[in-house]
Amino acid sequence: MSLTEGNFIYKTEKAPANRRDGGKDGGDDGPRAVITGLLQERRHVEVPEMLGGFPVTAIAPHALAEKAQMRSLSLPVNLRSVGAFAFHNCPQLEEISLHDGIRDFHNGVVRQDRKLRRIRLSVHEGNFTVMRDILSDTDAKLQFSLQLPDGEARLLFPGYDYAFNENTMARTIQFSISGSGMVYRECVRRKGIGFREYDRLFVRVIPDDPHAAAEIAADRLLFPYDLAEVHARAYEEYLRQNAEEALLRFVEQLNAGAGSESSDEAYMRLRLMAERGLITEKAADPALRLASDLHLTEACSIIMSGREEPLAASGSDECPAGPDMFSLDDW
Repeated sequence: MSLTEGNFIYKTEKAPANRRDGGKDGGDDGPRAVITGLLQERRHVEVPEMLGGFPVTAIAPHALAEKAQMRSLSLPVNLRSVGAFAFHNCPQLEEISLHDGIRDFHNGVVRQDRKLRRIRLSVHEGNFTVMRDILSDTDAKLQFSLQLPDGEARLLFPGYDYAFNENTMARTIQFSISGSGMVYRECVRRKGIGFREYDRLFVRVIPDDPHAAAEIAADRLLFPYDLAEVHARAYEEYLRQNAEEALLRFVEQLNAGAGSESSDEAYMRLRLMAERGLITEKAADPALRLASDLHLTEACSIIMSGREEPLAASGSDECPAGPDMFSLDDW
C-alpha cells in the first residue's frame, strides 16, 4: 500500500531475512520505509531520515527517475539500498550528496543524467563501495568531494569512451576504450582509494583532456589529502607552464556557472594560481580580456593580483605551455 508524507510517496516493509549489511541498517528488524516516488517535482530534493516513524533505508527502482526539474539530491545517512534506474534520466541533476553506508547501488541509477558533475560523499565507515558503483555507472567526467574522518579530498575522474566494433570477417565483436577516465576509476577500491596511484596517472590525462588536467592539478593542490611533495610540485609546474589555458578555463567556468557551486570552485582555483605565483604576464592578458568582456570584476582583480606577485624561481615570464616542459618520470 502506498503512503504519503510531505512530498514523498513510500511503502513500508520488513527487513529481509538474509541481510547483506549484517544488521547495520540504522534500525532494528522492524518495518522500514522505502521511497517509491514524489508527489511534486522540486529543484532540490532532500530525502528524510524517517517517514511515518520508520527509517528510510531504501529507494525503489525508478522512484526518482525522469524528474525534469531536480537539480540536487540529498540522501539520508541510514539509506542502505538504491534500486535500479532510481535517478535515471534526470536532465538537470547536477549534484548528489550521500553517505558510505549504502550497500546496494544498482545498475543504471545515474544513467543518462547528462549534467551530473559532482558527488558529495561522507565517509564514516571506510566503505567506498558506492563510489565504485557510481563511477562504473557513468563514463562522463565526475568530481567526488570526499568528507573523510581526517580531512577532505576532491578527486576529478575524467570521462572516457567505450566503443564496440563488429569485425564481420572474423565474426567477432571488438571493443576499444579511449580516454583516461577508465584507468583513473581503477584507483578506487571498496575499502580505500589509491591517492598516490591517482596522482601518478596525471601523465595520462594531460594529452587526453587538458581541461580536466588543469582542474585535477588545482583541486589536488587546494585539497592536498595524502598528496606527496613530488606530485604537488609537478601539479604546480603544470599550472605554471599552462597558465594561459588554465586561466581561460577557470574564467569560462565562472561564466557558465554563475552563482553556483561550479562558480565558487572556479574562484578557488583562480585564487590558488594567484597566491602561488603561477600567473605570468603573458598568461594573464588573454584571461583578463575574457573576464572583462564577461564583466567578471572579481576575476579580473584576482588575476591582476596574481600577475603582480613575484614570479616563481624560473625567473621568466616566457615559460612555454605544454606538458613536455616538465618530467613526471619519477612519479
